[in-house]
Amino acid sequence: MRRLFKRGFPDGTDKQLVELWHLIYELQVEQDGVHELMQELRRVIDEYSDRVLVGENDNVSYHGDGDNELHMVFNFPLMRTTRLTPAWIRANQEVRHATLPPGAWPCNTLNNHDSTRVYTRFGDGQNDDAIGRAALALMLTLRGTPFLYNGEEIGMSDYRLTDIDLFRDPPAVWFYNAIVADDTSPKEALILAGDASRDRCRTPMQWSTAANAGFSPEGVTTWLPLNPNHAQGINVAEQQNDPGSMLNFYKRLLRLRKKTPALIDGDYTPLHVSAEDYFAFLRQSQETGQSCLVVLNLSEKSATLKFELPSQKIRCLFSTHTPEGESLSGEALNIAAFEIFIGELTS
Repeated sequence: MRRLFKRGFPDGTDKQLVELWHLIYELQVEQDGVHELMQELRRVIDEYSDRVLVGENDNVSYHGDGDNELHMVFNFPLMRTTRLTPAWIRANQEVRHATLPPGAWPCNTLNNHDSTRVYTRFGDGQNDDAIGRAALALMLTLRGTPFLYNGEEIGMSDYRLTDIDLFRDPPAVWFYNAIVADDTSPKEALILAGDASRDRCRTPMQWSTAANAGFSPEGVTTWLPLNPNHAQGINVAEQQNDPGSMLNFYKRLLRLRKKTPALIDGDYTPLHVSAEDYFAFLRQSQETGQSCLVVLNLSEKSATLKFELPSQKIRCLFSTHTPEGESLSGEALNIAAFEIFIGELTS
């Protein structure tokens, strides 16, 4: 039943539930004439220099021939895992880059309003904060435009509702009612509906510890309940002036990306392609000549790494362990557990 809302029906799925899914979605996806519509939209958009078309779809065919349909379609396959591993990321990037038509520009994301939040999906219960930071670093260093979902910057997590009357996501409510009518116990149905519901990742933004987390005035009933963890440091106000907070980590890394050409327009070259614990790659800007080495250690193991690079001199631009500005050698680069390292190759 959990797969019912993922466009895949396992053997034995109740016919009523399959019909319910088609009733909800059959007129919303992959309709005839969509490509022609995208081409028409692109012709209009191209009349303006500062407009962009982004499709909430992962089908690269919506790029058209590379410049006559959408500017970008989402790399949703990247998020379809419960654990971010180097092998998963490398395989995703290899397929994505190979299938994009010439001239098309990639974009990446790890969650949105329809999917489990990064902190919940990829966390292991012990290193959630480090994994959350690595997820941002991945988004801001991969080739392509990054899309970040509000609340990620303070480490917001999913909030599972325990009362069906509080659900607001129509498919989840319909799903709950359908399986209860089909003799599933309300308790089990609530669990299954909670799995399918998008309400869990749509709770209000957590601005402070005030009533309603500062999202709405005191006394107002918000559309969805607030996640109680807003009173436990997961809010903007408490993180704003904390240099070590998730919020300020986001700000630092975003500032770095904006001033680092290789991270914006650079080519992508994977390194150490059999490494199981860390993901390493080069970003090289053809326009400016800047090259950056990125190493994301996704494990609790430290390592000393040796790279074959155009230049073995590396200046640390950003790291969670190495002082920024420090000169290092690609012949023996020490990487700590869960370290995020970004360095510029220098002559």
